[in-house]
Amino acid sequence: MLKNERLLLLLLGAIQFTNIIDFMIMMPMGDILKKQLHITPSQYGWLVASYGLAAGVTAFLGVFYLDNIGRKKALLTAYAGFILGTISSAIVPNTSNPELNYWLFIGTRVLTGITGGLLGGLVLSIVGDVIPFERRGRAMAVVMIAFSLASILGVPLALILVDSFGGNWHIPFYFVSAMGLPIWIFAYLKMPALRDHLKMYNPDKKRTETIRLAFETREQRNALFFTMLLVLGQFTVISFLTPYMINNVGLRQNQILYIYVVGGVCSVVSGLFIGKMVDKAGRFRVFTISALLSIIPVVVLTHLGHAPLWLVLCTTGLFFIFVSGRMIPANTITTSLVKPEHRGGFMSLNSAVMSLSSGAAASIAGIMVSQENESSEILHYERVGYLAVASTLVALLVVRLLKKISLEKNSQVK
Repeated sequence: MLKNERLLLLLLGAIQFTNIIDFMIMMPMGDILKKQLHITPSQYGWLVASYGLAAGVTAFLGVFYLDNIGRKKALLTAYAGFILGTISSAIVPNTSNPELNYWLFIGTRVLTGITGGLLGGLVLSIVGDVIPFERRGRAMAVVMIAFSLASILGVPLALILVDSFGGNWHIPFYFVSAMGLPIWIFAYLKMPALRDHLKMYNPDKKRTETIRLAFETREQRNALFFTMLLVLGQFTVISFLTPYMINNVGLRQNQILYIYVVGGVCSVVSGLFIGKMVDKAGRFRVFTISALLSIIPVVVLTHLGHAPLWLVLCTTGLFFIFVSGRMIPANTITTSLVKPEHRGGFMSLNSAVMSLSSGAAASIAGIMVSQENESSEILHYERVGYLAVASTLVALLVVRLLKKISLEKNSQVK
């Protein structure tokens, strides 16, 4: 991989790192938020979902203009808005009224989602534009490792800060904002303009063409459905992982960070290996194996009773390895489906589907589970596991269709 490519991927990974921490920190703080804001599981589900739903709407709107402007300009604008939204989550919901804080917090999460929702699609578009296909699997692994590093470093540090400040859930948002500002400055100074895709831009192209292509072409239509299934199979389980671990499995709040440290380390090591395997063995084969293996920890995790910490860490470690690992070949599959001149719009649409699906997953999980009071057990979490397994199995059927379409297109080119 070339030096300039490494620097670009480092910047993209850093942006993803802060974006993922901002979203992920809501879940390990789930028990704290439910108790301090005096909210039910369903209300907590909507609190987590608010970012994803807002991000989905703005990512959808990005379909109509992202291919018409430089990638750098779009990325820096969206990231600046994300930083402002994150700092507002730290400052605004700080009244003496828990109910008012809840609604203010939802408002600031929506504000963050409006801008942060564009980041995921832009990052994947840039990778697809700049990195040649033969190195794209490893490049995707580098960017996806931001998720793992957020688990290893970001989330545990944020939880330590929460504990150090007496359970103050505002602190992690100050932390993310403080990290984001120097990253924005460095990206402004060092990132190239990234305007090559504009050379293929057709000014007569209708702004609705990306939407039309997404519904008219079977590869794009099925790719979006594929993305939705994978996100549902992941975030339904993650949304209530912390409350379940504390109230059902018997972990303490200060032990939750070990889940993310161990899971993140496992994901980093496995992610690099999976990225190389995508380039060597093929994206479809690697996805199929990862997806099938991911079913095992999902089932075990959602049926776990009182258990020692080591068993919890083994199970969640496997969960992180295979659930995050399957996204590396999945993203390689989706970025390879569209031409460069349409990639920004399509990946923004794909990002919209991811965000809306993550928001819907948190809401669905909140409806499926129940809790008698703030300290009682989470009920019906196993149903969330069944839904996650069903989503994965359907995704395996869809990816077979995508592989068939890909082979047909390759044979036509030859």
